Amino acid sequence: MDENLETVEIIPSQRGNDKIKVYGYLLVKERVLKNTYYWCCEKRKSDKCKGRAITIFYDGSHYLQKHSKHIHAPQASSGNVAKAIACIKQQALETRDQPMQIIQSNIINVSEETASNLPSQNALRMKIKRIRRTEIPPQPKT
Repeated sequence: MDENLETVEIIPSQRGNDKIKVYGYLLVKERVLKNTYYWCCEKRKSDKCKGRAITIFYDGSHYLQKHSKHIHAPQASSGNVAKAIACIKQQALETRDQPMQIIQSNIINVSEETASNLPSQNALRMKIKRIRRTEIPPQPKT
């Protein structure tokens, strides 16, 4: 494996898939051929961005092989926001703490820039309730 290849950071998406962060841009998986992964910009549909990246999966990590330019500015905190939301969701599944306790314990650990880009506390509370609702078995009809 070439030592010049850069390792990219994997970030969990809201729908359970993986995204990668390349130079401040988030990219979603488009297709996979053997150990080569093709990624496209997450703003491909909304902003018609043509930014792409190709990574090689080797030894448990993704290594950036090639990337192209984006038509928008990078957002440095977007990856941190996605990680914070994933932590909140995971804690909601694992514990029975009150939603505000979960939110507060996770907001303390993030930077001010990341905290300012997080959804509102009400929106985070609703995310926690939706996650927990999927785990509860449905009420019997009779």
